[in-house]
Amino acid sequence: MSTQVTVKWRWLDWEPGYTWSKDIVSQLVELNLREGQLDRCVYVIRVNGLFAIQYPLGISPTLYIGEGNFKSRIIQHKNWLGELADLVRDFSFQVGICIPRVRNNRRAYQDLEAYLLQEFKEIYGCAPLKNVQMERRRASYEYVPKDELRAALMIGRGVRYHWAVAPMKSSPYHEKYWKTYDEELA
Repeated sequence: MSTQVTVKWRWLDWEPGYTWSKDIVSQLVELNLREGQLDRCVYVIRVNGLFAIQYPLGISPTLYIGEGNFKSRIIQHKNWLGELADLVRDFSFQVGICIPRVRNNRRAYQDLEAYLLQEFKEIYGCAPLKNVQMERRRASYEYVPKDELRAALMIGRGVRYHWAVAPMKSSPYHEKYWKTYDEELA
C-alpha cells in the first residue's frame, strides 16, 4: 500500500519587475506561507494572460515545474521570464507553490516534482517549455486529490485563452521545447 500525500496549491502573481521583499513576501504572508517552508517546495510557473503554450499533444499555460529553495530559484527564473514577457506586453505569470510533507522523508518534494513532470509529459507529449530534463521518481506516493494535482498543469475551468503559441526553429526555446518530446506518446 502506498502512502497518500495531499496536494494543495497556493497561487501568487508574479510580474517580471517584481522583487522578493517588496512584492513576493507580502503575497506569501497572505497565503499563510513562511519563507522557511519554501526550502522543500514544488512550484509551477504558468503564463497568466491571453495565450498558452501549444505542446505536441495539447495546450497548457505551464512553463516550468521546479523544486527546492523557491526564493533563490525564482530569482534565477527572472531572466527567462523577462524574455517571454517581451513577446507579449502587459501580462504576468502565476506561480503555484505546493509543500508536500511525508513523515520520515525530507525529500518527498523531489518525488512530487518528478511525478508532475511525468504527468505533464503523458498529457502533453513533452516536458514544459523551460524544463530541459525529466526527473526520476524516488518513491511511489499516491498524490491526492487528483484534480488538485492536475490543476497546476492544465487550463482551469472558465479560463479562456485567445492564442496558443509554440516556438519556431528560429527561437532560442525551440530546441528545449522538443528535447523531451517522445514520438511514441504522440
